Amino acid sequence: MVERSSVNPTQSFTDYRVGIDAPGEYKVLLTSDEARFAGHSRIDLNGRYFTTPMEWNGRRNFLQVYAPARTVLVLGL
Repeated sequence: MVERSSVNPTQSFTDYRVGIDAPGEYKVLLTSDEARFAGHSRIDLNGRYFTTPMEWNGRRNFLQVYAPARTVLVLGL
């Protein structure tokens, strides 16, 4: 299961909520913030994200991430 969100060109968000149907522990699969993509390495590649069983944006669960401006973050179970 992979979830995505949109990229903001100017604003970063801490504790950005993403609605998720499949509960569990998510990890970073890809982020454009990595140095190899000329990013600033603000995303912890070893970070783990756990869902909270509360509906958010029409999904049964949510998780929270740091979403830097102009950054793509792909998470998977």
